[in-house]
Amino acid sequence: MDINMGNGGIGVPVVRRDAMAKVLGVAQYAADFPHENTAYAALTLSKVARGRISRLDTAAAEAVAGVRMVLTHRSLNESLGDETFVMKGGHMQSSFLPLTSDEIHYAGQIVSLTIADTLEAAEEAARLVAIDYAREAASASMDDAGLTEEPADSGIDVGDAEAAFAAAEVKVDATYVTPAQHHNPIELYAASAAWQDGKLLINLPSQWVMGTRAGLAKVFGIPIEDVHVESPYVGGAFGAKASILPHVVLVAMAARRLGRPVKLVVPREAGFTVGSFRPAARSRVRLAATRQGKLTAVMHDEVGQSAVIDHVAFAGMEATSKMYASPNIRMRAATVATDVNSPGFMRAPAEAPSFFGFESAMDELAVALGIDPVELRIMNEPARDPVSGLPWSSRLLVECYRRGAALFGWSDRNPKPGSMVAADGTLIGYGCATATYPSAMAPSSARVRLSADGSCVVYCAAHDVGTGAYTVLGQVAADVLGVPDELVTVEMGHSRHPSGPVSGGSITTGSAGSAVHMAARAVRERLFATVAAGQDRSKMTLADRHVVLPDGSRRAISDIIGGLPGGVIEEHADWKPTDMDDKTMQQGLAGGMAFAGPVGGTHVSFSFGAQFAEVRIDPLLRTIRVARMVGVFACGRIINPRTARSNLMGGMIWGASSALLEESQIDRARGRFANTDLASYHFAANADVGEVVVEMLDEHDSVVNAIGTKAVGEVGIVGMPAAIANAVYHATGVRVRKTPILMEDLL
Repeated sequence: MDINMGNGGIGVPVVRRDAMAKVLGVAQYAADFPHENTAYAALTLSKVARGRISRLDTAAAEAVAGVRMVLTHRSLNESLGDETFVMKGGHMQSSFLPLTSDEIHYAGQIVSLTIADTLEAAEEAARLVAIDYAREAASASMDDAGLTEEPADSGIDVGDAEAAFAAAEVKVDATYVTPAQHHNPIELYAASAAWQDGKLLINLPSQWVMGTRAGLAKVFGIPIEDVHVESPYVGGAFGAKASILPHVVLVAMAARRLGRPVKLVVPREAGFTVGSFRPAARSRVRLAATRQGKLTAVMHDEVGQSAVIDHVAFAGMEATSKMYASPNIRMRAATVATDVNSPGFMRAPAEAPSFFGFESAMDELAVALGIDPVELRIMNEPARDPVSGLPWSSRLLVECYRRGAALFGWSDRNPKPGSMVAADGTLIGYGCATATYPSAMAPSSARVRLSADGSCVVYCAAHDVGTGAYTVLGQVAADVLGVPDELVTVEMGHSRHPSGPVSGGSITTGSAGSAVHMAARAVRERLFATVAAGQDRSKMTLADRHVVLPDGSRRAISDIIGGLPGGVIEEHADWKPTDMDDKTMQQGLAGGMAFAGPVGGTHVSFSFGAQFAEVRIDPLLRTIRVARMVGVFACGRIINPRTARSNLMGGMIWGASSALLEESQIDRARGRFANTDLASYHFAANADVGEVVVEMLDEHDSVVNAIGTKAVGEVGIVGMPAAIANAVYHATGVRVRKTPILMEDLL
């Protein structure tokens, strides 16, 4: 792919506009912002999983030179606003705020926050906080004895799936298990808080600066305009930084009490419980079909791990219910409450574990029928959404499969398990799976300024979490205004900017990009109006920093804008999804959670992909290597092929990591996560990944939003674990129904 540093309209593979700042080390992340006279904080975490604090002695900690404060449940004694869990309409990662009582709800819970003049003093004092516990029996695994399932919602019912399954000619009934997993972004959790004249400035890595501002204003009982949240760069997030983590509130509280800025950088080990995680899940999938391969019943029962303090289900049944045509569909979700910190969003939070089971079951059905797995999926392609009956805004899944199969060389596959062997005896397996992700949207605002010299500035309180948002939002403006990409500057990640949506659910480009598009069009219309003088504005265009009039003559933007007061044209726009009312839009722009889709009033919108994997397995040791991955995706209009490809490739690699390596292991006797560091929490490195091929189809979706984009960031991970599991079966004849798939599972 050629490098293009200019002329960066839509569809051009422009290099990331923040690349140079990151390479040179001048990009400022949350912990990099300087504040004069900063104090440093350190955490003390609970060593037990459940119970109460029976003794707490901070004398030794307070005696350390330079220590200014030790916050515990005894010293907190501060009235806070009634802010709540993000899944209940609030902004907090958990409905429980540590230090508000002597109760222990999970291992690794914050039990004290120590603040000192130096980081070394804070860490030493934190180690000296002496705590005894009245320990109670705890269950951190949903497989522990005595735990019960609780229904999560009403489910989905189309037809009579139970009866159709009972009467079916061919059927599959299997259960699939995925473990708890943790995000582990390279940038650690951090927060720096400073108060001045009753106003709060907080630097933290955030996927939602507007939501954080609204939440902290409520917590501290101050006007929303008195909270300023700054997060221009985020060094990885994957959902972990989409809500207000408890330590952020505590750091801001300490800074207000102390009267000076306070900074906390959370150590890697503490991040496993200070933040959120992907909960363990169990899927029972039942599929029934005619001997010709037509599905007659689809049933998916999901059970997910939740926390005692927060019951929440991350069930993917909305997505699995829309995959294949069937007259009978039944979906149910349930939770099992465990003594852990609150689970949260993690890249494709519901879809990734759900599709491992669902797409593995489709492969098992293909084997039972003796039908090629690709063809089985294609013959059950639904013309409309099987649940609502609505048409798709666009759906090129069959085209993805046809193109993916050709790229991968699927026709070379011998369907018999264990039949493909390399010259050195290595077992070769081919597998495929479908990926999908909902294309939801959220309201967003943007401001665009065009100056006489042709330079353009885009302002939006969206975020770049490493996905390329700085680049693509600039490209949208450049495309509308006909200016070179190098003349566009994008400012994001600060609550002073026009309101942007949460960077979650793969909505940033479609939502914030539509607002930028709307504001840039308003700038263009004002520019045209300035030179109209009886001209037909509908026939005027912009090119090379000139307005091209209907008669072909040209007027330089510099001449037009240079004669205006201030020498600029600036416009603000508030954009909302088509099916959203004004009240919901205003709630979203004020920092509330406001989504529309994927099921709208007239259409259903999802991104789709076909994913293929080749594994190589040692015949004796049974070690597994992923030799090749191929993914072909239909994600609407692609603004920047370079950044979109990077997103999809990253998701596929993470999918391989999830299939073969990743697991947050639980010490069930102590009720805690055991492998809380990067040495023992395994994920894919370069040596674990072979060739990765990504291709995107040219899909024009005129329904989903103003610029025709659909979800890109998360769909890449969804089908990959199942594709690899299916390839492992093809290579060995051993069906593994859990992840990670280990060599001992194949012995």
